[in-house]
Amino acid sequence: MEAFDNGFSPISNSQNPKSSHICSTLESLKSKFLASKRTWVVAFSGGKDSTCVLQLVYEMLVSLPQSQRRQTYAIASNTLVEAPHIDRFLKEVIDSINTHAKENKIPFEILQVSPTLKDDFWVNLIGKGYPSPTRTFRWCTDRLKITPAKAEIAKITQKYGSALLILGSRKAESSNRKKSIEKRILNEEGYSQHHDFPNTLTFSPIAEWSTDEVWAYLSTHKPLWEKDHSELFSLYAKASGEECQFITDLSQSSCGGSRFGCWVCTVVNEDKSMQGFIESGEENLKALNAFRNYIKDLREDCNARADYKRDGKAVYKVGGLGPFLSHIRIEILSKLLQVEREFMQNGGSWLISDAQIDAIQKQWSKDFDFENKAIQLAQEVGRMKDENLEKSKVLHKELLAEVANDEVDSKELENLIGTCIDIYNTTGSRGKNNASNKIKEEIKKLVEDKTSKQREA
Repeated sequence: MEAFDNGFSPISNSQNPKSSHICSTLESLKSKFLASKRTWVVAFSGGKDSTCVLQLVYEMLVSLPQSQRRQTYAIASNTLVEAPHIDRFLKEVIDSINTHAKENKIPFEILQVSPTLKDDFWVNLIGKGYPSPTRTFRWCTDRLKITPAKAEIAKITQKYGSALLILGSRKAESSNRKKSIEKRILNEEGYSQHHDFPNTLTFSPIAEWSTDEVWAYLSTHKPLWEKDHSELFSLYAKASGEECQFITDLSQSSCGGSRFGCWVCTVVNEDKSMQGFIESGEENLKALNAFRNYIKDLREDCNARADYKRDGKAVYKVGGLGPFLSHIRIEILSKLLQVEREFMQNGGSWLISDAQIDAIQKQWSKDFDFENKAIQLAQEVGRMKDENLEKSKVLHKELLAEVANDEVDSKELENLIGTCIDIYNTTGSRGKNNASNKIKEEIKKLVEDKTSKQREA
């Protein structure tokens, strides 16, 4: 095979007995690229398989004359809860590749996609009280990964007409992936239709590659961009767990416990990857792992969960448990901010942004909070200092001061009202009778407490 224009030359058969497989894949990519006008989009997770595919496509594109090249993309999902050290690594890789493409006028760009605040992990967990994800309630995958990727590919297909999504799936990676690949219905070009992404076909160019072939390619083919694969090799050496593939549908298994998964993933019982990094010297990840275990255990605590779902359905009728109670949501955010402060003191970065905290506050203000508690918690650890705390539009303290008397002061009324609203949100709109009884109990408790103090006086 002839050398690429930039001097890159695949290893010869004498150097590697399996290089013919590499060469045939490159030739296949080239012929398929030239035979179609579809826009190619590489699904990039940062793991070895997607890195291998991305590099093959990039080098194929560079090998073509300028006149035969066309705009090509890669999509990388940033869930905003990626393991911090992986997040840094991926950003460096993406920046290196995009910089090389721009400087050399190569029509290639990696697009990073992230969930909207509505679908954000912290906004749903802490803001709305969603329990941390389980295998049966894996609410995170669609919101954090599939929906953002789907939206970005929709923009590409709207602009260019159709897309070919290039996947790093391999039969040898696992028995489940082998079954998944083999059950796809391929057309005469070897592509399969993606049922969730409109006007999009999928193609797995290294489906038949072995793991050894992937590593052989990466170790013997230095990438064209500045950042090499040495850190990628190190990440695999440090951590156990499987690689997290770019997820495009809910039938794919969770990335929990993988080297490139979310640090808060509670779908798996034990995060082997995180533990592997800690055992390899990443001591500052201990606090993150402890927090992950905390939210995993908390979801099983019935005392931390409401009796009604967010839609008002009683859990005794529909099963399971309701969302986290308001004081539990406050506790989770408080702990997260404390973990963040400890993590940053040890060289880490933010774990939650101001925008996410603000979105949590807006949700709390709808549900139960009169005092901008989320922003207060942030300010207690030195965050959001310039944020003005608006007075509650519901709880007018000057009115409470007017109706308060010698027996009950305004602060006690404020606490009582807050408790009553918390009870209503806990029991749900369909549990009005139960809510009324509990509210009466709180009022009775306050009156009896005052009466008792008066007697003592």
